Amino acid sequence: MALPPPAPEIAPERLRRAFATFATGIAVIGARGADGALVGMTVNSFASVSLSPPLVMFCPARSLGAFEVYRTARHFSASVLRQDSGAVSERFARAGTGKWQGVKHRLGAGGAPLLEGALATFECEVESRHAAGDHLIVVGRVRALEVAGNDEPLVFFRSHYRELAPLGGVEAAREPAFLAWGL
Repeated sequence: MALPPPAPEIAPERLRRAFATFATGIAVIGARGADGALVGMTVNSFASVSLSPPLVMFCPARSLGAFEVYRTARHFSASVLRQDSGAVSERFARAGTGKWQGVKHRLGAGGAPLLEGALATFECEVESRHAAGDHLIVVGRVRALEVAGNDEPLVFFRSHYRELAPLGGVEAAREPAFLAWGL
């Protein structure tokens, strides 16, 4: 049986527009280089991989100035941003060094920086890395975490920050079925 013909090439801008229809939270991924320098980047690629063991992932671009740090560091942190953290997100989204200067943070047990005032923070040890086109998939085991409270998250949708609006009614407060199933 013959294989189907390859799909036509999808233009990166068209793909970016399609991905923009998926609303995501925003996190800052921090790490410490071999020289001790702190790096950080804004991502919307931070996600849960497994509850047992507790694994998360993020995907740095190979074009990133700090790519080598993320490619080699044994530890990283993820700080989930609150709704009022748009300026912090913008700061860590820019290229350059010194992003942590003047920003309240602390170092986790593995040496990676964690943002003070984040909605949640995760301290992670790298489990594996996987080449994935122009990005790298970094999987980490969560070694420590903190959840700050009931603030709302910073949400990104169609290339803009958004605010969540509560759904009305009792039905909206129920846990979605896929969470109850353990998926």
